[in-house]
Amino acid sequence: MKHLSLEALRSFSAVVELGSMTLAGERMGRSQPAISLQLKKLEEQLGVELLVRQGNGFALTPDGDVLFDYAQRMLALNDQAWAQFEPQQVSGKVRLGITSEFASSLLPKVLGQFAQVYPQVTLQVTSGLSKDLLSGLGQQFDIILALREQTNKSDVLIQREELVWVGSPALVEQPSLPLVVAPDGCIYRRRAEQSLQRIRQPYRITYTNTDFSGLTAALNSGLGITVLAKSTVPESVSVIDALANGQSLPTPGSVNVIMRLAGGASSAASQLADYLKARI
Repeated sequence: MKHLSLEALRSFSAVVELGSMTLAGERMGRSQPAISLQLKKLEEQLGVELLVRQGNGFALTPDGDVLFDYAQRMLALNDQAWAQFEPQQVSGKVRLGITSEFASSLLPKVLGQFAQVYPQVTLQVTSGLSKDLLSGLGQQFDIILALREQTNKSDVLIQREELVWVGSPALVEQPSLPLVVAPDGCIYRRRAEQSLQRIRQPYRITYTNTDFSGLTAALNSGLGITVLAKSTVPESVSVIDALANGQSLPTPGSVNVIMRLAGGASSAASQLADYLKARI
């Protein structure tokens, strides 16, 4: 009988999700060489190449993409089996605060899997700006997933996100760039404005909305362009090349996606925090 190591698959998934063997090692509690050795043995066992170097990170090969899908399903099934036979079922209500774009793009599948594994946990999910989520930790939220430009000791780094310009490339030709943004305090808005001010590019705010679906509708209607984390860009919205229609757009950089758990959080909240760290 041939068997795939679930531990190796979890390490492989962590490298794919974090784009770094060092960060994957931190998540798994192992050294970077140990993670590298696990992946090498996995490739030797399957007889295929799973990852290739791309810039400072890694990209999936076609075979790696196939295995990643299998790994996600196998790990989820493993977690469900363990939860089924836990002597003390995790239960209670967990209040999760998250930025709306990640709630829309990343979490539906993950939270659905968590609900299957821990059916006695009630999830209360609220979307908001990162600054509001950070200020509400403890009073309104048990766990938050937020964006931060700089991390501190209270933050668990989930991933680093590349920021990109999105919207209609034709709008870049306008002398004063129309911007679709969230209200003041939004990191995306601040990065968009700072990067344009840095090159002295005129711009104007044409639409403001706190709701991600509202911003998406404005982008699709051609009301303006904006900055988003690359992994959260909706399928209906175009990513604008750095050089669009002969006009150069400044690079908006990257941000950190962090998690914070409130002090004295319940076992259900701690379980969800561990699940999110392993899945996002």
